[in-house]
Amino acid sequence: MNPRKQSRFNGSVIVALFISLISTFYLMPAASAQGTVSIPGVVDNLPVHPGDTISFTYAVSVTDPKTISVTVSEISTVVQLSVKCPNGSSQTITVNAPAQSLVIPANNRNWVPAAGPVKMTVPSTLCGGNTGVETAVTFTTSSTTTCNANSAQGCCHTLCTRFTHQHNSLPPPGFSQSCKPGKQCTSAQHGGCCP
Repeated sequence: MNPRKQSRFNGSVIVALFISLISTFYLMPAASAQGTVSIPGVVDNLPVHPGDTISFTYAVSVTDPKTISVTVSEISTVVQLSVKCPNGSSQTITVNAPAQSLVIPANNRNWVPAAGPVKMTVPSTLCGGNTGVETAVTFTTSSTTTCNANSAQGCCHTLCTRFTHQHNSLPPPGFSQSCKPGKQCTSAQHGGCCP
């Protein structure tokens, strides 16, 4: 074989392999997973009056070291406050947060806060216009978590969510949190944590 033709052939093979590697490891589609998190909050047993302001804040984090960037798209996030009325009945106050995306940078274990706080005014009809007492609080969020996998193993991490709520300008009672292991794979991925 002519040495020039052979060297041109070797160069073509090398370029083709290089392009194949790039497309396999760097142009792989993002892996994603959906889930719902429900967290019972710290109950402060404070009185709740019609016209009070109830607010909450929340944040997300990835606890595992050496992770790649993760985007958490919060689709539906609510806090529900159970209130006991003087007549013994119970009512629920629901505070809705707008949808938003939170980006957790690679290799970052810090909490990434959502925009907020999210606030609402207690309706004048609460307990027939009377003062009630908080008896329970629950945070629920439905989200999609997406990572840009740069290898055939996909994305494996533990996603944590925390929240706290507040009455008017009183100090919040403290954070409650939940952590869930996550595994995101695309159909083309095999090995590592992916089937």
